[in-house]
Amino acid sequence: MRKVLRTVFIISVLVFEFKSSAKGQQNFLPGFAGLMCGSQSDPGIYAVAFGWGMNVKKVADRNGKTHFFPNGDVLLLKAPALSLVVATRKKILGGNYSFSVTGAICNSRLEIPNIIGASKSYPYGITSTYIQPISLGWKTSRADFIAGYAVYLPTGKWVWLGQHNYGLGMWTQEINLGTTIYLNHKKSIHFAIEANYDINSKKRGVSYRTGWPLTLQGGLGTNYGNPDKLLSGWLGVAGFAQWITVKTKFNSDLGPIDGPYAHIYGLGPELVVFKGGLTFRYLMEFGAKSNYLGPIWCVTLNWQIKKLKA
Repeated sequence: MRKVLRTVFIISVLVFEFKSSAKGQQNFLPGFAGLMCGSQSDPGIYAVAFGWGMNVKKVADRNGKTHFFPNGDVLLLKAPALSLVVATRKKILGGNYSFSVTGAICNSRLEIPNIIGASKSYPYGITSTYIQPISLGWKTSRADFIAGYAVYLPTGKWVWLGQHNYGLGMWTQEINLGTTIYLNHKKSIHFAIEANYDINSKKRGVSYRTGWPLTLQGGLGTNYGNPDKLLSGWLGVAGFAQWITVKTKFNSDLGPIDGPYAHIYGLGPELVVFKGGLTFRYLMEFGAKSNYLGPIWCVTLNWQIKKLKA
């Protein structure tokens, strides 16, 4: 059950896209995965519910200098999502084949060119849709591996420099590779890392093209409790790093916040309970350029609808 978290995470990222030159303008939002993210779910059909939130307290400009909002304002971003994950027993290149789709709503999407674009008073609306037509998973005695391809569909409402957008006005193709390495024979101590590379199209109707980010996510953790009992799980430290590798392009300067090469980092605790059925993650962001910053929390609830037998 715990291994659904990895597939889930890929899906979830789309679900809550809020954008900035790095994090803020990307369909892939870091912070949705951590421990065990390099492992595929066991064969079965899963439903996964996500809750994600962020208190945006300040913004980092292109030089890394942070700026607080006027009057100490805080923007509250929230996004619930629901994913369907199907992990089959079909083999492709020796790996188990799975696919997934995620739909989500959000109360707003931030974009660095127009940072004042979210409010706790806004209603929810449909955001981008995430479809992963293929994900492969391999398991060995001391490590798991995953590889996949996904696309983000621009289904959310979006207007260039609009005050309240739900989408980003662009398509994104995503390639991911990951692994979970078990550091002892009991597989009770593990280190996971996943790399995601996103290729963004130009935004609809304008020449602005958000930079292409490389995101690393993962974590170091240890299991607790009897794995055969419900009151078991794992805990540890999760983190992420995101860099723009192909710079953001536009035919004019949008101000000191928006920069061609943005980056951001995050680190914090993660707790997984009920044999992987419920996950809590809290990350503090730092070291940002052309990004908004604030604490992120993510709660994931997943359950197996049906086990797929041989």
